[in-house]
Amino acid sequence: MNSVSLEMAKRLILKKQMISQPVINGSKQVVEVVRKLCGVQYDPLPVVEQAHYLALWNRIKNFRKDSLDEALYRDRSLIEFVLMRQTLNIVPAEELPYYYQAVQCVFRRGWIQRAIDSLSPQDARKMVERIKSQGMISLKDFSYPNLRALFYAGKTAIARRESGIFRMPYYGLLGRLHPDLTLRSGDEEDARKWLVERTISAFGMASTSHVAYWTGYRVDETEGILGQLEMEKAVRKVKVDGLKGLQWVTDEDFAEIEELEAEKNVALLSPIDNLTRDRKWLGNVFGYSFSIEYFQKKKMRWQISILCSTNFLGFIDAKMDRRSRMFMIKELFVHREGEREDWLNVARRIVDFAVFHKATGITLGERCPKWFLGLFGKLGCECKGNLVIVA
Repeated sequence: MNSVSLEMAKRLILKKQMISQPVINGSKQVVEVVRKLCGVQYDPLPVVEQAHYLALWNRIKNFRKDSLDEALYRDRSLIEFVLMRQTLNIVPAEELPYYYQAVQCVFRRGWIQRAIDSLSPQDARKMVERIKSQGMISLKDFSYPNLRALFYAGKTAIARRESGIFRMPYYGLLGRLHPDLTLRSGDEEDARKWLVERTISAFGMASTSHVAYWTGYRVDETEGILGQLEMEKAVRKVKVDGLKGLQWVTDEDFAEIEELEAEKNVALLSPIDNLTRDRKWLGNVFGYSFSIEYFQKKKMRWQISILCSTNFLGFIDAKMDRRSRMFMIKELFVHREGEREDWLNVARRIVDFAVFHKATGITLGERCPKWFLGLFGKLGCECKGNLVIVA
């Protein structure tokens, strides 16, 4: 049994997650970034910018939102579909049949199949006929349960979204939007093996439970698939010093792990980011986690986790006030002490984050310490009380 240090394991994970080495000037490479990440979860909650945009902002230098929108709704090289964990994911359009077949076993035993079964043939025909006559439909035309059922069944795809904060979707016929796609092509068992191997490659190193979480499979069936991949010598088990249990890694990644160097990079990760989505795995590997408050309406915290090199320093509880163009930091939670230079780099990255949100200033709440405000002054930003001017 091969053994690696925890530090080297974290370096591999962050490299494969494209966080330690973001793509330079890579807006044109957005499809390849999504491909390597094994998809990016779409999230509609606009506390700050939506999570799928932030996932790519952390991995592509000089990322622009319209680069993703163009790939989704103009070039259609990417597509939104309900896939892993029965959530809406963005994946390369050409790979959709593999993903779709891979998650059918999850759909059949979950609420997706129940939603599909609730759609009457008459309602399905009405929606299809309306799309044929007017090109696309939305919530303005039919009820959400019927719209989503037809979508889950693979009959429609999201053709475009309205501009604005909540981005209401419009649905067109999948066959018209992507005439070269055949969703049910290929074998389900092969597709499941493909998805498990892609998941391990996307994370560099993962436990069985983490693979099960990401794919939506049961742990026992995940173990069976991993056993097959191990027999085919596609993946191997390794022991990571300090972690319980074994981790899975591809042979290609294992061969490079000892050559990985530490990278000084700061990432600001949403709660829905690929790296932070499985908080139990995050806590085991990185010694950091948080309590997600997605469905809490009052006093909800939206934790933007601060990753510096291979360590999580904590999070900021952030909100974007679009009317005043103020990026609001209500709290700084420090999980781990960092060097002064690390925190200066964090402040610099927060300024970039605010500019990405088209903010003119950053406001710091009472739960932010004075030394945190002082960092922005060290960077040369104009500070007026608890306000940092960024534009």
